[in-house]
Amino acid sequence: MEQELRFIQNQLWAVIFLFLMLIASNIVCYVLRKSEKKNDPQFDEMWNKGEIDKLIKESKKYLVKYPNHLGALYFGAKALVAKKENLPVAKSYLKKLQSIEPGINDEVEKILSEIENIERS
Repeated sequence: MEQELRFIQNQLWAVIFLFLMLIASNIVCYVLRKSEKKNDPQFDEMWNKGEIDKLIKESKKYLVKYPNHLGALYFGAKALVAKKENLPVAKSYLKKLQSIEPGINDEVEKILSEIENIERS
């Protein structure tokens, strides 16, 4: 009987240890994720400040690592259209954005029509 109680006690200590490891790993993941987000470029701020060249460069670089990032796709496309350069890339960004986030189709369609107007002229 005493051995059985010790066995149960050891199992409980093992379960407590596993829970503590789970909590510790969640804390580490939270801290790492939070520090990673601080390093994210602020595409909307670059757009508002008029830093178009920097925005194009940062969005291209960021999309290599995170190809479905909504901000990089949207503001990268807007910056390319504003500079009137590399319009096929801007179209591809917008098409991808439409497939990822259909809720902003109206805004994307406006930008796509703007690209068509630029291409016609």
